[in-house]
Amino acid sequence: MRKLILIPIFGILFSITQTQAQTQQEQVEKIQSYFEKSQSEFPIEKAYLQLDKYTFTLGEDLWFSAFLTAGGLQLPSPLSKTLYVDFFDGDGLLLSQKVIKMENGRGAGDFQIPLFGKTGIYQIKAYTTWMRNFGEDYLFSQTFKVVDGQGGSFLPNVAFTQISSQNGRIRYQVEMEAVDASGIPLSNRTLLLRAISGMDELNTQEVTLNAQGKVSFGFSIPDGEYPDQSLEINFQENPDYTVTHKIKLPFSFSKADIQFLPEGGHWVLGKKSTLAFRAIYPDGTPVEIEGSLEGVDNSHFSTFFGGMGKLEVTPTTEENFALVKDRKTGEERRIALPRVEKEGITLQVVNSKDAAFVTAFIQGNSNPGRLMLVSHTRGLINFIIQGELFNGVWGVRIPKQNLPSGINSISILNSLGKPLLERQVFIQGEDRLQVELSNSGKTGPREKNTLNFTSNFQGKPAPGSFSISVVDADQTADETDEKGNILSALLLTSDLKGKVFNPGHYFKNQEESTLQALDLVMLTHGWSRYSWDDIFESKFPDQGFFIEQGITIQGQISEQNSTKKGLAGGKVSALIGEGVELISTEFGADGKFILADLDYQDSVTVTITAEDQRVKNFIDVSLTQPVPAFKSLGGMFPESVFWPKGLAESAQARNLMQRMNTEESITDLEGVTVEAQTLQEEQIQSRKLFGEGDASIQPDEIPGMAGFSNVFQMIQGRVAGVRVNVSGFNVSVQIRGAGSIQAGTDPLYLLDNVPVDAGVLFQVNPRDIQSIEVFKDPARTVMFGVQGANGVIAVYTKTGAGITYESVGGTLVTKYGGYQIPKEFYSPKYDELTPSNSITDQRATIYWNPLVQTDSEGKAIVEYYNSDIAKKQLIILEGMDAQGRLGRVVKILE
Repeated sequence: MRKLILIPIFGILFSITQTQAQTQQEQVEKIQSYFEKSQSEFPIEKAYLQLDKYTFTLGEDLWFSAFLTAGGLQLPSPLSKTLYVDFFDGDGLLLSQKVIKMENGRGAGDFQIPLFGKTGIYQIKAYTTWMRNFGEDYLFSQTFKVVDGQGGSFLPNVAFTQISSQNGRIRYQVEMEAVDASGIPLSNRTLLLRAISGMDELNTQEVTLNAQGKVSFGFSIPDGEYPDQSLEINFQENPDYTVTHKIKLPFSFSKADIQFLPEGGHWVLGKKSTLAFRAIYPDGTPVEIEGSLEGVDNSHFSTFFGGMGKLEVTPTTEENFALVKDRKTGEERRIALPRVEKEGITLQVVNSKDAAFVTAFIQGNSNPGRLMLVSHTRGLINFIIQGELFNGVWGVRIPKQNLPSGINSISILNSLGKPLLERQVFIQGEDRLQVELSNSGKTGPREKNTLNFTSNFQGKPAPGSFSISVVDADQTADETDEKGNILSALLLTSDLKGKVFNPGHYFKNQEESTLQALDLVMLTHGWSRYSWDDIFESKFPDQGFFIEQGITIQGQISEQNSTKKGLAGGKVSALIGEGVELISTEFGADGKFILADLDYQDSVTVTITAEDQRVKNFIDVSLTQPVPAFKSLGGMFPESVFWPKGLAESAQARNLMQRMNTEESITDLEGVTVEAQTLQEEQIQSRKLFGEGDASIQPDEIPGMAGFSNVFQMIQGRVAGVRVNVSGFNVSVQIRGAGSIQAGTDPLYLLDNVPVDAGVLFQVNPRDIQSIEVFKDPARTVMFGVQGANGVIAVYTKTGAGITYESVGGTLVTKYGGYQIPKEFYSPKYDELTPSNSITDQRATIYWNPLVQTDSEGKAIVEYYNSDIAKKQLIILEGMDAQGRLGRVVKILE
């Protein structure tokens, strides 16, 4: 009787096992198909910018070299040809955007930091339109410091000696002392202090320094959520000038996000597991903590690096707590740990430096049935195996030879395709370029130096594209541990959500402590770009943004007089520049059209002609102005007032050399005729129908004019009684002494004598502006009628064609911005004396070359002359070859 029962049970078990095997085979095919389609139809692009340095003074040029990769192999991208680079100030407001032409995954550009801008921590973002389909977390972002080279008159040192939380407020106790650049205390001076977050003022008070330049004081702010809170310190140097410093206002320990994360994602009763932890403040900066598990002997833990750490624990109860202490202040908190599961499985991964395998151990106290391990790097499947627990354990060895460098994801799925466990490991592969750098010149003042470098892979030449920065090491240090580099950007941070503290630190060497810190990043940032639900449902990213292979112009056709039938559709022709390019496209009944893949530089005249099949040329043509992806970011502030003495002291000499060699206003007078100049001036004056304003601005006479991105930055701070507030692409202007209830507060804007709104002026290229006239006196603005009651700002372009205008026949002529014109880095030659190189040379960036190509033998040579003062030269060389292999070298020359 028992035999008769066992036979059908065995048959059922065999049938279930066979069904599971068939189901998992289908899952394998679906997984492989999904990832193959992702690579072929939805390749992920990544961007990286190497900057010439990471600390600048106001008015200085910032140079960058751009790298763009595509797909899991991270080859130089053949997809996007257009890279957007956004430039934000210390308050997180967008100052400028540059459109960079990319060829074979490489490009270059520059920004000029405003001479009259704010100090602080600036930010830069780089992305393609296609990248925006995959989430904003993966766009390249970098920070750098901007200081005032003339701001050494007030250098405060602030120490927050006590921070506490009570009665709904955060209370601070502060010790401050202030000196000037010579170290002399600022005695008996009054300071205005403001605690702020964005537009919110949290506290305001005045304090007075004593005879030794010191003061102790306290203040409080509401206990709210302020991720960008800062303390603004204002010092009135003289009646006309106030020095302002902003520093980060520390967070209370109560605001720290402290998370404990079991390896693989699950914590099971009675099973020894690795419990990683991470403690960070709202702005992503780490908190150094220590503590122990409540009621568990020998469970002490402390942070190892960057607010991260781990401990080994075998849980014996379902609910557990950790007692955590801030190592700096001694404050304590009780943190609930993840709930322990009575039954389940856990994952432990061993990734030893010298081992040929990555080993995964799956163990549990229940039988989850047949399992599948899937391993992939950036969507490239490198290992799949099926198995099950035997005596509660299943071990798998993944050959490292199959794994490329970068983050490798290991997932454990059940027979239904549900992910049970997941772990990220970082692979230090053998696929790096070997880059060697040597010098054969001299490094004395103004002496010529020659750098020779080679790029090889496994002993064979590997031609590649590189960028090289040579800076004065006494003026600016190597900050790439903190800021990151080409390795950390393309192999680490671009595949993780959230902020990684000091990303370059994990690539400085192969020491055990560095590798342990990197594995903590994997344990605490464990997140995959790919969702298993999406994989099995064949759900791919939305394609709301397309691949741009050039400049894109979008526009709208509309009827001049609306009819019931509306538009029928028709053709659009566009002439780009003066015969540079002529293209055609079509529009439908909705009137929308796109002119794509255009290739031109700077702002050129675009002539668009359209004709509808029904209403012919009784139509209007308009363009859709591109909207920046980011108008503002959260502000970022230094922890203390940073004033690099060497860099600041050379600021005046560096700015003079920069102006001498980059400003259009400083030209060689040879060959200039007075008659021609006089005629030109007469022509300019004749265009000013309303005459000269009460104040006149000549852009060519403004120091650092090349750094301005719009006309309002030129006006800001240069005309008495005119207040300009620019926030992203929004602007407000108020002219003191003018005003009309009927006319609101905005002045009248004129562009080449034609009334326009502020948005139109925003689009005018500053380099196209001849002059700006500001009318303030009511006796003069009366000629403009009611429209001019709030004052008038008249802008005149060099060509007189700065305003978009339309013809009756469906034609639009406008200026439209293209790719940034690459500016050449000025590197003086001292083999002969010329007027331009006779001035003092105190350059911080001694040499910059964003696009250096090694030849078929993997070799390249660059030459440059040293400055007058550099005794140590910091050289950073980064690049990649056609196979996406990365290389980097850092060297100091003395």
